[in-house]
Amino acid sequence: MTFSKILSRCTAALLVAMALAVSACEPQAPTSTATIQQPSQGTQNLRLGDYRVAPGDRLRVVVLSDAELSGEYEVDSVGMIAPRMAGRVAVLGMSTAEIETMLADRYRSGGYLRTPRLSVDLVSRRPFYILGEVSRPGSFPYVSGINVVQAVAIAGGYTRRAAKTRVTIQRFNATLGQEETVNEDTPVGPGDVIRVPERWF
Repeated sequence: MTFSKILSRCTAALLVAMALAVSACEPQAPTSTATIQQPSQGTQNLRLGDYRVAPGDRLRVVVLSDAELSGEYEVDSVGMIAPRMAGRVAVLGMSTAEIETMLADRYRSGGYLRTPRLSVDLVSRRPFYILGEVSRPGSFPYVSGINVVQAVAIAGGYTRRAAKTRVTIQRFNATLGQEETVNEDTPVGPGDVIRVPERWF
């Protein structure tokens, strides 16, 4: 091999090495958002601060500046409660923080308290309902984090005629008659209505 060919090959190899070094130093494109892992089902569950009050929920109002005004109240069928000295107030669709602000304004404007200090806590959530082919259909106190099979167990289990693969849920606040077919691992929310149909044969 002649000296010129050796020099030519060495030059080519050197150019390739330099090109690779330059590309390694260049800023890389940001990671695509499509590669970011999506939240799991558990992390997508409703946070308590986002919870919106509805009929059947039970609230505790604690007035620090006047203990006699404290009490527990169940949200009635039209979405109202009646705290002491505040009268009937609508709380439907509100968060506990919004209810605190509303009640503080109410006590202040009514002249009951100059600087109201109070808190509103969710004592229990509205019940869930299960109908159809279970031993004890009806309404049951909501247990945080339950799924369909746990709800069925609370209702005494399936009957022999239950169509376990055709269970549906009507979600709370869903359009009347709008239901989704679910499986036994599907989460159940407060106010949901579970239907277990009868087998066709």
